[in-house]
Amino acid sequence: MTKSSLHDELETVSRIRAGDVEAFSSLFRQYYEPLCFFGVRYLHDLQSAEGIVQDIFVRLWESRETLGIQSSLKSYLYASVRNACLNQLKHDGFSTPLDDEADRPDTEGLQPDLQLESTEIGEALTKAINTLAPRCRQIFAMAKYDDLSYQEIAEILDISVNTVKTQLKRALKTLSIKLQHFQMLFFFTRWW
Repeated sequence: MTKSSLHDELETVSRIRAGDVEAFSSLFRQYYEPLCFFGVRYLHDLQSAEGIVQDIFVRLWESRETLGIQSSLKSYLYASVRNACLNQLKHDGFSTPLDDEADRPDTEGLQPDLQLESTEIGEALTKAINTLAPRCRQIFAMAKYDDLSYQEIAEILDISVNTVKTQLKRALKTLSIKLQHFQMLFFFTRWW
């Protein structure tokens, strides 16, 4: 996180503590949708994820005067959603699900042969991602789909940055091996 963005976050937290509705509203607009999609990967239910994210923002506003954020605001929000989702899953008696087919590329509007190829690649990618170890898959998804930095992932999951880097290297190596035949396909398609 850059000094500028850290300063902006500290200013936002300070403004929210002071009861600035516009600062809170801006924070909500910036993070609501990404946090909902993050929650969906745990719960596999958009309504439940939206409910959790809304509850987190309500609690944030209600406890604004005593807001004690130790890490970045973004990390705090993502960690809050993660913990709330895990609590919901525990309450419902489920184990932790991770990404399955949530982020498949949109193939609508492509020519039929490209649409078929895109669907095949999406399915192969989903299968390859699902073969990753759960923690590795989770870290990969947070980096790729949530666009979180190594530091943010480490803070959210309460692990070291080196663990994040190691898990991402493992994920990329595994995916590269599992999708090797598509790499050859891309090479020959571009060649011809």
